[in-house]
Amino acid sequence: MFFREKTTANGTLLQLVRGNRGLDGKVRQQVILSLGGCRIPDALRREIAHLVEDTLLGQQGLFTAGAEVTKWADMLIDRIKSEGKLDLVRHTVTRTVPAGSVADGVVVDSVSHGDCRQLGVLLPIRKAWESLGLTDFLSGLGMNARRIRAAQVCVYNRLVGPCSENELQEWVGTMAFDEVLGDTFSHYGRDVYYRSGDDLLAHSDELGRHLREREASLFSLGNTILLYDLTNSYFEGECSANPKARRSGNSKEKRTDCPLLSVGLVLNREGFPVVHKVFAGNTSDSKTILDIVKELRAAAGDTGRPTVVLDGGIATAANLELLLANNYDYVVNGKRTTRQNFASDFADTGNFQAVKGRDGKKPVFVKRLWTEHEVTLLCRSDDRKAKEDAMVSKTEERYLEALEKLKARIMKNDGRLRLDAPEGVTLVNRCVGRIASRYTRASKFYSVAYDAAGRKLSWARDDEKYQADASLHGCYNLRTSRKDLTDDEIWLVYIMLTHVETAFHLLKGELGLRPFYHWKEERCDAHIWITVLAYHILRWIEYSLLHAGVDCTWMEVRRLLQTHCYATVTLPCRDGKEYRIRKPGIADERQKLIYHVLGIDLNTLPVHKVVVEPTQGG
Repeated sequence: MFFREKTTANGTLLQLVRGNRGLDGKVRQQVILSLGGCRIPDALRREIAHLVEDTLLGQQGLFTAGAEVTKWADMLIDRIKSEGKLDLVRHTVTRTVPAGSVADGVVVDSVSHGDCRQLGVLLPIRKAWESLGLTDFLSGLGMNARRIRAAQVCVYNRLVGPCSENELQEWVGTMAFDEVLGDTFSHYGRDVYYRSGDDLLAHSDELGRHLREREASLFSLGNTILLYDLTNSYFEGECSANPKARRSGNSKEKRTDCPLLSVGLVLNREGFPVVHKVFAGNTSDSKTILDIVKELRAAAGDTGRPTVVLDGGIATAANLELLLANNYDYVVNGKRTTRQNFASDFADTGNFQAVKGRDGKKPVFVKRLWTEHEVTLLCRSDDRKAKEDAMVSKTEERYLEALEKLKARIMKNDGRLRLDAPEGVTLVNRCVGRIASRYTRASKFYSVAYDAAGRKLSWARDDEKYQADASLHGCYNLRTSRKDLTDDEIWLVYIMLTHVETAFHLLKGELGLRPFYHWKEERCDAHIWITVLAYHILRWIEYSLLHAGVDCTWMEVRRLLQTHCYATVTLPCRDGKEYRIRKPGIADERQKLIYHVLGIDLNTLPVHKVVVEPTQGG
């Protein structure tokens, strides 16, 4: 139900309206009451309409409505009765049921349950939110309680079932937010979720600092090792109102048809976010480090001389010098093209030593080379070699298939190649060039020739060059300014960069960063910040479980807990009464383990009981 103002010749009328969906699927509005010039406060109308509808249906919300809301609702219900619309009032509700009440004469075959809403997935998120002290911190920043709860919904949504703010209201109706967060969320409008995102973005600096300090105190985290990488995501639409939305050929998802935004992310060695920054979509990876260094310098709690772990695409010579100048050390992998410089060192396998602590896994062998300013660690991996062998083999297969198709087109005298015209040779060579650029891992070993007179396309592989490259498959090199680290420590520090790859995979996949549906710059930035906040929560859950001896990802936890729900159990009795009990279901043993490890007490969840009696006219 809802209130509607209707303008007539005699003035503005207030009407109480209900929407009914007919058999044809169309919704038609039915006027329940015409209230004339009644002045019901605008701020209370939504809540009053919901309370009237619940009472007419014999339902009761979990929370008691305010005195003024109840007064108006009772007045409207009395009007409905006085106008003879008793068919709408079929029940009376006893609002309190004494503890220990017994329902006599229950009709067992008619017992049912309904209004089931997911509960279990919300409880670990709420525990993480409380442990990180986010409600009190946001309240201290001036956010009111309603905006804070809306902000919680936005963050929870990213962890459970990411959707746009436009769809949040519908999604909220499937979750037990009323019971878990203590409010009636059916009264929330769509705009409050947008506004809460704006508030979170406005306080992002203070909130980021608070999270770093809180996580460090909870888990004894340090910022001696910092992991940095960059990713991008795409928009649906042109997003002309966002100056940072730019097209680029470096889309991680190969969406060169869409504008992009780039996100730089710094994690500590345990995988918790330290800082993040949003860049224009066409920003080169190597040009982002200066801004990130400034963010790190401004971030509170960074002490000593941290070591930044970088991907080779970011680690230009200028960037490494910049890190050193700002009191940071680095660990970086050398580009694949540079391993040729160490071909003779890789060939001398006698001085390689296996990395310790890889029991049950294929070994990785390392060898240290000293230079004046940094240490270079040569690495050989059987796993990586098998992967590179497969990639080159597959690429070569596709490259040769493409050449065969071009050869067939030439033999069929394809008109698009204009073989009879002088420009025919040029067009064929362009096709060869396009194929080569698409399969560079294979084309660099082949020479291709086109005989225009005989219309023959031929190619040959340089086997010596091919074998020389294949001998370096599985080989890579790491560089670091930290000369105090052992060989094993250098390798282990670099492998931590996989935390960032995992973070990006989760951010863009499970946590809904990709794609962007907003078009305003500040809303896009808020979308990213909410996703990063959700990742803070995710890491708290996974890290807490791991320290308790439960090695479980958030996706596994979510899948395990999604069957634990709130429901309303209806017990009809022979005397016409109905007992309606709203309570959480019984957790199974696996769910109980998760709750126990995270310190979640199911006994604190509210249980709500009402008795519904038929009216004389029902």
